[in-house]
Amino acid sequence: MNALDCFLIEYSDSSFTNPHEVAQGITPPDRQGQFTHMGAQYWGFETDRHIGTEIYPTQQHFRFRPDKGHFLCLGLKTRSVVTQIDIDTRWFTGNHVPEVTVILEDADDQVIVLSHQTLRPNEPHHFVIPPTQAERCRVLCHQEGGIARVALFGEALTDPVSPINLLEQASIGHVSNDHYGHPKDAVFGNRLEDHMKGWESARSGFGEQAVFSFDQPIALKAFVVDTYLHRLNAPLSCHLFGLGPAHDLADSMRSIPRWSVQLENGARVVPEDFQAYMQGRHYAEKGKPWPDALIIQLDQSQSTHWQPLLPFQALKPDTYHHFDTFETAGWFQHLLFLHYPNGGIHGLKAFGDYQS
Repeated sequence: MNALDCFLIEYSDSSFTNPHEVAQGITPPDRQGQFTHMGAQYWGFETDRHIGTEIYPTQQHFRFRPDKGHFLCLGLKTRSVVTQIDIDTRWFTGNHVPEVTVILEDADDQVIVLSHQTLRPNEPHHFVIPPTQAERCRVLCHQEGGIARVALFGEALTDPVSPINLLEQASIGHVSNDHYGHPKDAVFGNRLEDHMKGWESARSGFGEQAVFSFDQPIALKAFVVDTYLHRLNAPLSCHLFGLGPAHDLADSMRSIPRWSVQLENGARVVPEDFQAYMQGRHYAEKGKPWPDALIIQLDQSQSTHWQPLLPFQALKPDTYHHFDTFETAGWFQHLLFLHYPNGGIHGLKAFGDYQS
């Protein structure tokens, strides 16, 4: 039985700590006497309070929801057969997660291996389970609190092989904004830091872009957008389009997908320069109040050369987003990546094949 390499894919909340520590294969260190602006410092995952309690001041009562809770999801770096799960609440005394349910996931299959298992404070717990094949481990917290470490043990089904990130071999151009970091920083973002790093734009942007160009056409198998540690400044969405080798990039840049605005009167506008339109508030009529809301959409009607791969995908903060289903298949010489409205991305990865 071996310790299995894991990483944190996503989590519901960890306001008090850096939750990525929960997946590190070390004994949680004692941080007694260390403080941050959030108070005493702990190792691992610790949520905010009161997820199950709602206050109603007018009625002067509370509503308690027993079904509410937090979660964290670990990814195994190699698909494995898991035979033991360790959950350590070390150093969490009055603030540990009191009870968990653990689900092992393999593709679309889910197996509950621990159901409403009680955890004790400040103590390592070792759970031997029936051998279960998995590529993810989801821990449901009933309801809130801290966990210092989650470790999985078993046997890897294949030798770990790191596929080549094709973006590392691409040239990068047509970058809209790199105020705090260039897209190249995201291409080589591999979670080696314990702080934010990557491609980060200024706050003033309304839709950012970068084009990745390859010496040979590629066929995509997977695309990763990692907002690792971008907890308060991740973009809200991403969009990916491909341009085939038969089309000229310079000409095709004139017809990329563009952002459109639907005004309150129902009129729809596709500005030539969307950034200038939004920053200049050209949607507001002079002498009249600002509109309550505008509907922003990506207009693809004039972008016939650019094939939609991921036409619209929501992004979450501090999350490893892995996409392996694309709207269009084919060979592409250039990839156009957009995100909206602005923010930071730690990692960008494209996996696939070159055309031989």
